[in-house]
Amino acid sequence: MTLTASRPAAARTGPRHRWLPGVDPRSARLTAESALLGVVVGAAVVAPWTREGYLLLLDWVSGPHQAITPGLYGLDPAALDALPYRLITHALRSVVGAGATSWLIIFAYFPIVASGVSALAAGGRRRRHPAALFACCNPFVVERIQAGHVAFLLSVALLSWLLASAVRARRRDRWFAARPAGWYALAMAVGPHAAWLGGVALLAVTVLPRPRRRDLIRLGFVVAAAACIYSYAVALLLSAILTVRVGGQDLEVYAPHAGPGGLLATLASLRGFWRGAADSSPQVSLGFIPAAVMVLAAVAGLARLCRRGPVAGAPLAALAVVGVLLGAGIHGPLGGAYRTAFDVLPLFAAMREQQKWVALTMLAYAVGIGVAVEALYGVCRSARPVVARLSAAGSLVAVAGVYAVVAPSLLWGLGGSVTVSRYPESWYAADKIMGSGTESVLFLPWHEYQPFGFTGNRTVATPAGAFFRRPVISSDAVELGPVRTNSVSRRMAYVQRLVAVGGGGAFGRLVAPLGVRYVVLARERETDEYGWLAAQPDLRRVLRTPDLDVYRVQAQGTGRVVGARGGGYDDALRLAARGGLGTEAVLPGGAAREPLPSPASGGVRRLSSTGWRVEAGTPGWVVIPEEWSAGWSAGNRPTRATAAGTVAIDAGEAAFSVHYLPWRWLRLGLAASLLSLAVLMAAGLVEHRRELWHWWWGDAPEVRRPRRPERSTRRGRSQPAHAARRERRPPGTDRSGAAGRR
Repeated sequence: MTLTASRPAAARTGPRHRWLPGVDPRSARLTAESALLGVVVGAAVVAPWTREGYLLLLDWVSGPHQAITPGLYGLDPAALDALPYRLITHALRSVVGAGATSWLIIFAYFPIVASGVSALAAGGRRRRHPAALFACCNPFVVERIQAGHVAFLLSVALLSWLLASAVRARRRDRWFAARPAGWYALAMAVGPHAAWLGGVALLAVTVLPRPRRRDLIRLGFVVAAAACIYSYAVALLLSAILTVRVGGQDLEVYAPHAGPGGLLATLASLRGFWRGAADSSPQVSLGFIPAAVMVLAAVAGLARLCRRGPVAGAPLAALAVVGVLLGAGIHGPLGGAYRTAFDVLPLFAAMREQQKWVALTMLAYAVGIGVAVEALYGVCRSARPVVARLSAAGSLVAVAGVYAVVAPSLLWGLGGSVTVSRYPESWYAADKIMGSGTESVLFLPWHEYQPFGFTGNRTVATPAGAFFRRPVISSDAVELGPVRTNSVSRRMAYVQRLVAVGGGGAFGRLVAPLGVRYVVLARERETDEYGWLAAQPDLRRVLRTPDLDVYRVQAQGTGRVVGARGGGYDDALRLAARGGLGTEAVLPGGAAREPLPSPASGGVRRLSSTGWRVEAGTPGWVVIPEEWSAGWSAGNRPTRATAAGTVAIDAGEAAFSVHYLPWRWLRLGLAASLLSLAVLMAAGLVEHRRELWHWWWGDAPEVRRPRRPERSTRRGRSQPAHAARRERRPPGTDRSGAAGRR
């Protein structure tokens, strides 16, 4: 269902579709045309990425063995981002492959946002299509694709439909509207940022202009219904392993980057991504004149819409301003309030990257530019003074110039700057040697983001986890200024300290409690800094190529290690350096338990992502290579955290199972999230139940047409046009009064 902002209420009720009386066929057709325009633009963007290979961006990597992140089970730092969207993308990978999925999701943004903005803008082609095209082609979109913020962009596209349905719901003036709640929930299921962006958008539509009590009550119902999609996140916060902590320094690191015109001018031109001053950062060349034309056209269009359709114009104008002010974050006029919200509001840490608020400005600009183009075209056609026509034509050319300036940075794989990557043959050889299994691969260099030769030296998130079949342990340290890492994982901190001291003289023995079987070193720019790997007595090199080296860990350290000794990281490092550390568990604050050093190990196997089986064996300590949490349960057996950050269990000789108990609650939360989303989508269809029923059975009822405007007759009197033909007839009868075909 689409909107018509500037037409009177009576005119919006007809004509209607023959089989779908609730659908305006002209409006639906124009929305479909805008979606087709988005398909064309999206195809022009992703066409070079459809070749053989994998798309690797800053925060968007793919590979042949990409799997569901353990965060879905609450087992790693990415947990809050493991919403139903992760399940959908994984299912898509299973159908079309990881390589195709990497560009298909980017492609999906364009038709979704084009159709959503078209529905929001309403009007005719001259308004809808320029608005849809701008939502596809603008600096904000270019920067976010270059950064690999694909889920975020997809959620922004869904927010355009949220705005369109919210405006329509306010016009219908009912107590509850299912479609805004459904779009809001769907957007939050894709990206957590949509919770705040969509909430502000809904608030603007509710309070502007002149809210009534029913509007406020409807807002409460919509937000409460959509919030059910976050049942999973609530369960996660209450029970899962959360190894990421976001602090006040993150606001400084992720603050928007000010361009030559200053911060607010940069944000108003839809730029300011925080990596603007970093290497490999996204850059969009947008000069002063195109930026000024873009802003002026958007402002003029929104002002015109505020006068002619305030229900849509007023909230969009407010969102254009709010997006810039909140996008400025801690360095803007609302800096103090932003810091307070960051410290006080639950889940507001998701908005640590402040420039993401500019997404609201982008959507408002799109509609404003569409309205401005429509008005300028009208002046070109109807204005009598030649000067006015020429001025309007020149303005249209200037607006078209904005698209022309941005398009080269967007089309054909971001202007040819990003191509698909092909992993070196040595990576495939390494994966073949290591094979599959539950024991892990430790990937070095120890950075979360780093450049690779096969990416054209572009900095990307380390892609080892998406490539190798075995589980991969790689760094989660962002290494940005004062924020070296947001991780509070004991395992990650343990490896970080080992790498910093060059392995400690027995690197294999020390990483064995993490379940590491292989160590892989990508031979890029830091090869010499990791020369100490070749000197470790408990590592055996099994592959050496110009691109990477593979070492096999000779030591054991998991399963029934039997023995235990008290001590921490320093004690383990000292013992390993002199050959006095065996497989025993090193327990901070624990007491020694023979034999020391222990030679025992093994006897465990993984049952699932959240379960292990310990076979019968010698009584003593068992080490499970998982991040320590009190949620790991082995019945009534005591558990402890090891110095390496893994789970140790004091067990008898009988076999037993170890399970991650919070997964039971997370599973219920995930089911509740998916169920709430399905219910809201069904409720949105129920809002059209009458039309859908008649469409399905092919018995559409007669729809009362609106009253036509009066016109003068030859006798000089005014009367409704075709009044003689307008006689009331019972539903289901033809012009003669006979019953028609249902």
